[in-house]
Amino acid sequence: MIAFFISSISIVSFAQNGGTTVTPKIPVDSVTKKITYTEVVQQQGTKDTLYNRALRWCNSTFKNAQDVTKIRDKENGKVEGISRFKVYNTPLKDGTKTDGGVISYTFTIECKENKYRYKITDMNIKSTSFQPLEKWLNKKDPYYTPQWDDYLSQVDKNIQDIIKSLKKGMMEAKKVNDNW
Repeated sequence: MIAFFISSISIVSFAQNGGTTVTPKIPVDSVTKKITYTEVVQQQGTKDTLYNRALRWCNSTFKNAQDVTKIRDKENGKVEGISRFKVYNTPLKDGTKTDGGVISYTFTIECKENKYRYKITDMNIKSTSFQPLEKWLNKKDPYYTPQWDDYLSQVDKNIQDIIKSLKKGMMEAKKVNDNW
């Protein structure tokens, strides 16, 4: 079994409005050096039950789950897909948000008896070509801008929301008493 070691990078920067912004700890895989959110979650259920919950979560989370999911392997209990979300530039003084770009990411859910593992990685921003988000962690980059720290905060919040949604979706559905 290959163990993944994740280190976290915490960034403190000065936002464009003069205030201090603390960027959350961004997990970076020590082997691949990619931003990677991963966890093994203990959840009661057979491999097939957890796999079906993962599919149900995908279907309820993504507008076009068939297009988003690239692998649906029931035999091995694996679901893999590619999705995206937007980030926004720091709001203007009037509160207007402008488009900062589209972030794509790969997610994998692997199910086994009484547990599953999720992995969210391969994050890129669509530009003239896809640019890996790991670039935003490098404050020595000649193109560095404090806006990158704000984008990283937005990315972390979006990914944390996805993880929270997944964990909720992977729980056993409560049975409704239809006895009226």
